[in-house]
Amino acid sequence: MPSDKNDLVQRVAICKPDDTVRGFLFKSVYTLVEQRVGSSGTDRMLQQLRINKMPVDFFSYPAADFLRMLYTAADVLEPHYASVEDAIRACGGATVTGFFKSYVGNTLMRLVGIGDPKRVFASVDTIYSTLVSYGKRTSEELGDKRLRLHYRGDMQPIAFHEGALREALVVLRGNGTAKGTAVALNYGQYVLEWT
Repeated sequence: MPSDKNDLVQRVAICKPDDTVRGFLFKSVYTLVEQRVGSSGTDRMLQQLRINKMPVDFFSYPAADFLRMLYTAADVLEPHYASVEDAIRACGGATVTGFFKSYVGNTLMRLVGIGDPKRVFASVDTIYSTLVSYGKRTSEELGDKRLRLHYRGDMQPIAFHEGALREALVVLRGNGTAKGTAVALNYGQYVLEWT
């Protein structure tokens, strides 16, 4: 079943002209499609998006364009996952993998302290501000190995952030879960747990 285009239209509509994401997020999703589907998938995706050249890693690009790419990628990837939501989660996970492999991400994580999810997620707004120009993110402790993140002013779908947060926990601890709840179209809460 294809991605929900009505949801995409609503998310694009709340994007402001100055809402941007870094180019490497585009590249991370592109790379995932290339690895899972091959050039036929990337060609289909780029043709639908009318993109001639891939964004530069740390340049900023419109968040609305990233949303369009994300939903197109989910449609291309869907046959390789259990659902469109799982394909979107995989895209979120791919962006985290790309971030940790980047020079900026690697440096930032060494400063914040890799291995300690509470310390890392206490800095979630700082980390995200290197990736996107919009939104506010806060962390709330719920116990020794459990916390809740609040993403306000963020138009990315819940499944995307679930995938990103799960991948971050895998990198930080080797395991963990992230379950998101939509409070509004641009406000999600995520409960993270790890062992």
